[in-house]
Amino acid sequence: MCGLVGVVGTDDSAYEAFVGLMNLQHRGQDGAGILTVDTKRSQFAMQKGSGLIENVFTERSFRALKGPAAIGHTRYATIGRRDPNLLQPFLDSNAGVAIAHNGNIVNCYQVRNDLIEKHKNVHFGSESDSEVILQLIATHLGGEQAQDNEQLFSAIGYAMAELVGSYAVVGIQKNCSLFAFRDPHGIRPLFFGKRDESGYALASETVALDYLGYTQIEEVRPGEAVIISIDGKLSRKQILQKPFAPCMFEWVYFARVESSMDNTAVYKARFQLGLILAEEIKRRGIVADVVIPIPETSRIAAGAMSEALDLPFRELLIKNRYVNRTFILDDQAARQEAIKRKLFPIAAEIQGKRCLVVDDSIVRGNTAMQIVKLIKQAGAKDVTLVSTCPPISSPCYYGIDFPSPDELIAYNRTEEEIAKELGADRVVYQSLEGLKKALGQVSLCTGCLTKTYPTDVSHGTLFEEQRNIDRSKQLSETV
Repeated sequence: MCGLVGVVGTDDSAYEAFVGLMNLQHRGQDGAGILTVDTKRSQFAMQKGSGLIENVFTERSFRALKGPAAIGHTRYATIGRRDPNLLQPFLDSNAGVAIAHNGNIVNCYQVRNDLIEKHKNVHFGSESDSEVILQLIATHLGGEQAQDNEQLFSAIGYAMAELVGSYAVVGIQKNCSLFAFRDPHGIRPLFFGKRDESGYALASETVALDYLGYTQIEEVRPGEAVIISIDGKLSRKQILQKPFAPCMFEWVYFARVESSMDNTAVYKARFQLGLILAEEIKRRGIVADVVIPIPETSRIAAGAMSEALDLPFRELLIKNRYVNRTFILDDQAARQEAIKRKLFPIAAEIQGKRCLVVDDSIVRGNTAMQIVKLIKQAGAKDVTLVSTCPPISSPCYYGIDFPSPDELIAYNRTEEEIAKELGADRVVYQSLEGLKKALGQVSLCTGCLTKTYPTDVSHGTLFEEQRNIDRSKQLSETV
């Protein structure tokens, strides 16, 4: 899961890309990059670095990143871990094209090998699936910049025909035109907005466009490609179309609450998740004294539950705001250490209480186990752990970092077994039907819940193997 931004038609393109990325920092903490095109010198400029966005770029950065068009990326690693060679955007200077990508290409190793076999002049500088996308486009263009929109649309169509998986892509050409495309199932989100007469921007979430003052916001449709010229001419082409299957985890966890996707506001979806869970709590006859959210994502659902159950809503787990999202840290040890530093309970308010503790989801169980332990140690009489997401029991192959079922707390376990493992008195999960109702979506990607995926995932085990190799290397480097 990563954050994407593209800007064209402004002299402050790099700074706008930076501000846009700051509004997408939650989508990736491993590193960031911005690439611009300077029309006066007809050349690319790029800066990338590991860590948080504000630490990668300084005021001095924007003196070098000149030009009326820019793309930016904030990275969330699924393979390759901390390798700085995997930071985006990726650039092919010969073809005059660069891209940034959010998602995972399930068949990337096969496509990569095919490209090397067919095109002897193709060389890869990394193991990134994003570089595979770039090379598909560059080779179809014959190593030269597209001469017109139809040639670029053709190259994007060629890439789409080869790729299996999830992808939202923003790109830039040497002539300063922006382009973008999205996988035919629409698994990963992508939007564009207009400002003034010629200014356009692209982003992974609407919140970034809203913040930058772009209006007339639309989604890049699944299987669609868009090209925006430097003078503000927009071209759109539907290239492939398959059953719509957006990732349910965007609404449940990843997206910012101010965003909206497929005409469903994230805030509204999370509120509805809470209301539906409240009905389940009533149906089971569970009695509680207080509703406690696990910061930050579950607050809205917990508030809805509190109202529906006529129970007090209390912020009794206090978050250290200088610890970032633990789910997207790059290994188990880092997550567990961060959890210890992230939250602390107000024991005096928990003592003797029957607590409904609400989380957005329970994936590996690291956070949940630590929090249940903290609340029990604070003197809680009873702890019911509530998840706004159904049990995650299967791998994700589309850009969220759990490609191995063995690390999932819900894999081959019942609710009772999960509760015992986590130390809770009971666990209550959202139902699949409740999830779809709350999100207002008939069709979703629920592969991690149902093991039914929108694409072929037969190559998916390679991701698990590669990640295990990456982690083994990391462990050996730290010993």
